Amino acid sequence: MSSRPQTYRRESGGYAFVLERAQVDRLKKIPDFESREEPAVADEFLRFRAESWAEALADAGAKPGEFSALVDPHQRKIHLVQGGRTVFSADL
Repeated sequence: MSSRPQTYRRESGGYAFVLERAQVDRLKKIPDFESREEPAVADEFLRFRAESWAEALADAGAKPGEFSALVDPHQRKIHLVQGGRTVFSADL
C-alpha cells in the first residue's frame, strides 16, 4: 500500500497550482467530492480547473508562479494564495 502524496500539483500557462494533503481532506468533506478516492479526487480537481484559474489570474494581471489552493468547505470556494495573500477566489 502506497502512502498518500503530500501535495498534488498542476501547471497551466506558467501558473502552478498546489493542493496540500490537508486541503484534499477538506475537499473530500464536501458532498460533491466525499465519495471520491485519492489521488483521483485531487488530480481531477486540479486538472479540470487549472486552465480556467490560469486564465483568470492572467486576466487579473497576476504574474505566473506557484499558488496554493486552499479549500473553504463552508463557502464552497477555492482560494488561490501566493506569498500569504489571496490572489483569486472561485466557486467549487
